[in-house]
Amino acid sequence: MTMLIDIVRKDVCAFWESNDELLFNERDFQMHLATWLRNSANSYDDVDVEYYVPWHELQKVGKYVWESELRLDIVIKKDGEYCPIELKYKTRKVKRKISRFDEDLTADVVVMKNQGAQDLGMYDFWKDVRCVELVRNRFERVKGGLAVFVTNDGFYTKGSKESSNNYLFGMAGEAARSTKKHWANPESTCAKTHPNFEVEREYSIEWRTREIDLVEFYYCIVAIE
Repeated sequence: MTMLIDIVRKDVCAFWESNDELLFNERDFQMHLATWLRNSANSYDDVDVEYYVPWHELQKVGKYVWESELRLDIVIKKDGEYCPIELKYKTRKVKRKISRFDEDLTADVVVMKNQGAQDLGMYDFWKDVRCVELVRNRFERVKGGLAVFVTNDGFYTKGSKESSNNYLFGMAGEAARSTKKHWANPESTCAKTHPNFEVEREYSIEWRTREIDLVEFYYCIVAIE
């Protein structure tokens, strides 16, 4: 029997491989993907966004170090089973001419901002993985979920130097398979504002590429089962 997580993963891949529209930010990505999933041939019972989970519920099954409310980006329901999806969309600056209300605007505008702070972008991805682990552990009808990361910043696809503060948060090479998500320097600002944590098992990351409107994107989908 095919698990829901496998069906949803194929749908997310199909969305990204078929999408030819430049999405400007994470909310844009979230809304387009949710709409696409609602119209999927797999006929999901429900596709919800910003799905609220009280953080203290997650403390019952593991260490939730952030003590902040969790709102899952997308939650799929089918045949009594749920699959949460967490999204990250990290961008470098892109300028384009665009049209609004059927009028072509004359000046180039920044449609994707230069976000930078790649160390925190990596942290946020692994935080998503940990959150999905805890949701799966807490709720019987959640058998697994997905952490999806999309970027036009190739920095994320390269392993961090072993000497870097964020080495264990890397998304390529040996660091990506580490269960410890710790800052190398405990006195750094990052360490003081973004607490260390662990994930339950080793995960492997497979990067794929997709060009949209002359912009090279890199994406990965990690299944938490």
